[in-house]
Amino acid sequence: MMTAPTDQNEGFGNRRRNPRIEVGQRLVLISVASRMDGELRDISETGALVSLCAVPPRRGRDVLLRWDNQEIFCQVVWSKENEVGVAFHEPLSPDELVATVGSDVAAMQPVGRRVL
Repeated sequence: MMTAPTDQNEGFGNRRRNPRIEVGQRLVLISVASRMDGELRDISETGALVSLCAVPPRRGRDVLLRWDNQEIFCQVVWSKENEVGVAFHEPLSPDELVATVGSDVAAMQPVGRRVL
């Protein structure tokens, strides 16, 4: 009997169903071992794409993202070259998204078909 494959990242909600919004916001990624400057490239309620100025933490690492007045705990779900995809431990509220993108989230267009 075949069983359906399971999503190894189920604990992070429905990341693949949330549209991503382009941001371009400077941030700091903080892990147990390091602190790196970077850019929040795009964001959704449940995750983000981050470009870093250094080799990123490996998959599975818990990190803190800090930009403006926001601090978000998350986990690295993939890393490649100088980019990481992260899943937030708790989904962002619409108000937190508005604070990050600076406008009404409903009016923002999703970024292509790339999802985290």
